[in-house]
Amino acid sequence: TMSGDGRREVLLFDLDGTLYLESNGYVKHCRQRACEYLAKTLGLSLEEAEEKRKLALKTSNQTVKGLKTLGYEVDDVPFVTYMRAGVEDFLKPDEEVRSFLCSLKQKKYIFTNTREVEAEKALECLGIRDQFLHVYGADFMGDSCKPEEVAFQKVIDDIGAKATECVMFEDSIKNVVAASGMGMKTVFVRGRDPEQGFVKEGEGGQERKVIDCACDKLTIENLKEAKNFLW
Repeated sequence: TMSGDGRREVLLFDLDGTLYLESNGYVKHCRQRACEYLAKTLGLSLEEAEEKRKLALKTSNQTVKGLKTLGYEVDDVPFVTYMRAGVEDFLKPDEEVRSFLCSLKQKKYIFTNTREVEAEKALECLGIRDQFLHVYGADFMGDSCKPEEVAFQKVIDDIGAKATECVMFEDSIKNVVAASGMGMKTVFVRGRDPEQGFVKEGEGGQERKVIDCACDKLTIENLKEAKNFLW
């Protein structure tokens, strides 16, 4: 339900690059390990493996799905486990992010393209697992992933919500466009990750319409302009 003041009652949070900044090195670490794994299992050079990984992410916004689309057989469990190992060396609790999450009284969920088990580990390292009712990830979504509308629909159907009751917090512009198109409010965390299609604000009129609020990091101070639908 939407409360009378326009507050949205269901908050969906992406994980990587949203609840922590990709500049801390973990995203880069995961990509390097993904590259190593693909080189080893597909018999490619590191350069070839990196090209394939980039193309896969660009193709489907999720590496395993992209690789399968490109015709490579990759077992997602060992691949993702190898790729994301070492999380505890990179992700640490952040008081500002925790305070922001604690200030939001709505139902909060994680909605990520990675596997749930890996997302859970990351949330524990960040010290914020207790803030979320449930983690929706790659295992739940099956053959779909963000930014496909079917993936969004599957998650909100399971929650029992309508898109117009939700806010999506994201660092991927593709996912912001999809969420906004369904009627969700959107908060865009402006990463500096070229593989997430970062576009400088002001380029292309469409950007501004799909983003309800943009910030460099999720903090109470940074999200003041979203107060009418968050608090």
